[in-house]
Amino acid sequence: MNHTGTIVIETQRLILRPLVLKDAQDLYELLIDEQIMEFLAGIPEYTGVDMAVSYINNTLSKKYNSPDFYDWAIEEKESGKMIGRISLHKQDDYRRMADLVWFVSPTVRGKGYATEGARAAIKHLQKVGFERIEAFADVENKPSQRVMEKLGMKYEGTLKKYDCRRDESLYDANMYAITEPLDD
Repeated sequence: MNHTGTIVIETQRLILRPLVLKDAQDLYELLIDEQIMEFLAGIPEYTGVDMAVSYINNTLSKKYNSPDFYDWAIEEKESGKMIGRISLHKQDDYRRMADLVWFVSPTVRGKGYATEGARAAIKHLQKVGFERIEAFADVENKPSQRVMEKLGMKYEGTLKKYDCRRDESLYDANMYAITEPLDD
C-alpha cells in the first residue's frame, strides 16, 4: 500500500479535501438534515455548531496526521460550500479492501455530485493500492444504490440485519463492490 492520507483531489466541479474549521457550520447543517440522517447511523445527534467545531478540532485534526486516514469534505467549486462528505468506514490493508461511504446535501442531489466525488475517491484509493472498494446501503436507500451502479460497482447481495438505524432498529443492506480499475 502506498498511503497518502487525505490529499486534495479536484474534479470538474468539486474539490475533495480535508475538513477544516470553516466547514463547521456546513457540517452541522448537513448532520441535522433529516434526509441525510435517515440513512446514517452511528453519528451522535448534533445539538449545535459547537459540536462540529469540536469534532473538527479535536478528532479529525489528529486523524488527518495519519497517512492511512481518508476523509474528504466535498466542496462545490462554484459556491465554495461544503456540500457533503466521502470517507472510509473501514479498511483492511492486508486484504487491500476499503469500505466507502458518502452523503451529499439534499439541496444538490440529482446533479451527479455524489457520483463525481465518489469516482474521484475510488480512483485515488485504487492508486494507493486498494483492489476492492465496497459500499453498502439500506435496501430502502435507492439513490445511494443508483450512485453505486453509476460508478460501475456490482451488486453482490443483501446482508440481513447488517447495521442499525438511528432508532436502533436493524436494517438489511445491499452490498456493492468494484474490483476493476476505473477508467480515466
